[in-house]
Amino acid sequence: MSQREHKRRAIGMIVPSSNRVVERVATRMLATHPDIDLCVARVPYGGIVEGDACPRYRLETFDAAAALLADAGVDVMCWNATRGAILGFAPDRELCQRIEHRTGIAAVTTAIATLELLAKRGGERIGFITQGDESEAAEVSQRFRSEGVDVAAQSWLGIVHNLDAARFDPDELLARIDDLATRSSLDTVVVWSTNLPGFAARLGAPPAWSVEVLDSAEIGVQVALDSLNRRHI
Repeated sequence: MSQREHKRRAIGMIVPSSNRVVERVATRMLATHPDIDLCVARVPYGGIVEGDACPRYRLETFDAAAALLADAGVDVMCWNATRGAILGFAPDRELCQRIEHRTGIAAVTTAIATLELLAKRGGERIGFITQGDESEAAEVSQRFRSEGVDVAAQSWLGIVHNLDAARFDPDELLARIDDLATRSSLDTVVVWSTNLPGFAARLGAPPAWSVEVLDSAEIGVQVALDSLNRRHI
């Protein structure tokens, strides 16, 4: 008797090695999609960028992660991290092309998905909260502005070690979001680190809250799901 084959779909996440949040967010979001599996591969947090004058990804590191996800038969891969923005977005586009060429599997990134999402929101007052220092926050804002996104304000948490971002209290993050939005009269606040608990903070916001919170990890998972669904219509 032949065994009946059941084709399950799968999304693959590539995340920095010190990330503890993307899997939490993806698991929560996939709870309503029981037919979709989550597969995760990690790349070294401190070993993914090379070059001083013109920083770019060390692509061989991503090749290994993508190959492992391809072994699992995923339908789409997402680089669910925010580094691409501070590098100027072009490295993320190059990474997607490389993954697709080498594996034949569609690839998306959180940075590109966020850029495309915000580009459609003309007229909104948008702010960013980043995990690093003031100079990093300013550079992230400048990168988005250079792509046509009008960033009205930014704030930063001063977190030095990426793992510490995953331990940041969601209620404290929500208070920081509220403070930034109130001071700058914002419509939307983007939590710009996939290792900050932006998803949990958003879920903890009051029901009648007027500020929209966009969590970068959530955006990454959602763009992977959207890509997956477009391929299975």
